[in-house]
Amino acid sequence: MMRSALLAALVLSGWSAAAPYTDAKNGFSVTPPAGWQKGSYPGTALVYLSPKPVKEFTPNVNVVVQALPKGMTQAQYHQLSTSQIAKVITEGRILSNRATTLGGQPANELVYTGRQGQYLLSFLATYAVRGGQAYIVTFTTVKGQEAAIKPMAAAFVKSFRFTR
Repeated sequence: MMRSALLAALVLSGWSAAAPYTDAKNGFSVTPPAGWQKGSYPGTALVYLSPKPVKEFTPNVNVVVQALPKGMTQAQYHQLSTSQIAKVITEGRILSNRATTLGGQPANELVYTGRQGQYLLSFLATYAVRGGQAYIVTFTTVKGQEAAIKPMAAAFVKSFRFTR
């Protein structure tokens, strides 16, 4: 418990406004958590990695931009997303699900857990459908460390803007 409180204090004390990142190709901008390092991962438009690993796992945020079938709505994409968690994520389980916004667009937020290799992880995903594409912002950390990452996730999602 003390380690969680210490991690939360360190993470929160490190939060400040960082330089915004703009992805001209995919039409969005966002302000990353201060001190997080930009990385890359196949299939993502953007990845930022925490400077402090937790239990040998590096918390991260990624943005995926996915082309959708013509006419797919937010509601249809949300239905597809919720049905995929248990199929795609080992031990995947949705903990909460709510309507929200992303860049001023109607969006959904899913909080879920699952296993990737040796890690039991917690995911916070916010996604919106716009212009035939899904924009998915996902924060990932070790299960039990959600409180430490939640303020950063909220600020990141709030900073998200569509640029076209």
